[in-house]
Amino acid sequence: MLSTIYQTLLVGPIFNILVLLYQIVGNLGVAIILLTLVIRSLLIPVVLPSLKNVKKQRDLQPELDKIKQKYKHDKKVQAQKQMELFQKHGINPASGCVTQLVMIIVLIALYSVIRQISTGVDLAQINDLIYFESLKFVSIEEIKTQFLYLNLAQPDPFFILAALSGLLQFAVSKMTVPYSEAGEKAAAKTPDKKDDVAYNVQNQMLYTMPIINFIIGTRLPAGVTLYLVTTTLFSLLQTYFVSGWGGLKPLISKIAIWKK
Repeated sequence: MLSTIYQTLLVGPIFNILVLLYQIVGNLGVAIILLTLVIRSLLIPVVLPSLKNVKKQRDLQPELDKIKQKYKHDKKVQAQKQMELFQKHGINPASGCVTQLVMIIVLIALYSVIRQISTGVDLAQINDLIYFESLKFVSIEEIKTQFLYLNLAQPDPFFILAALSGLLQFAVSKMTVPYSEAGEKAAAKTPDKKDDVAYNVQNQMLYTMPIINFIIGTRLPAGVTLYLVTTTLFSLLQTYFVSGWGGLKPLISKIAIWKK
């Protein structure tokens, strides 16, 4: 039942949009990039509240600094005071989890779609998924999986997309950590060198997600990894326009100094 609903409401429409784009531009790689931009644009209302929450938390950094310093020996009270501060300013720390869940669901659907069209050998099965006769393929040879040096049906042989995916994910993760600097300062002054749970989770995710992106990027069809690179680049630009460079600001400043 759930599988049927998932196929009908998500996989089917996405598959048909991709086919339409491919028929228009005649290049599967370009069609995947355009599809990613369409999907991410539609998801802006879902992602935007989470990004605004990140910006609010960053704006509260001085107050969070004071809480971390004042209650550095009592983690329970520290967490309680942080939550009170978040509630006072209408911040929901869990909102990012909902956003990530939606993004994962869409990623799974896109993986299914891209895999079906780029690695499909059963023309009848592919055409059965297409709503309109005018979009259906006459032969399997019509589906060209070559894009630049890539065969979109196979993993990137040089791991270039995987590396880009990992680096971009690190940049996005760094930008969206709202108070990592405050966390580091407080942790350095704490006897056990540990801070609140939120800081620890953020610090772990900062490195875990890029590594995961790289690993799966070396194994997935290049068409799916191309989606990962495009959607992560979209996230980076979206985050910049909503809340600036965030945790990347020190690095950007250093680069600016080097250029001088």
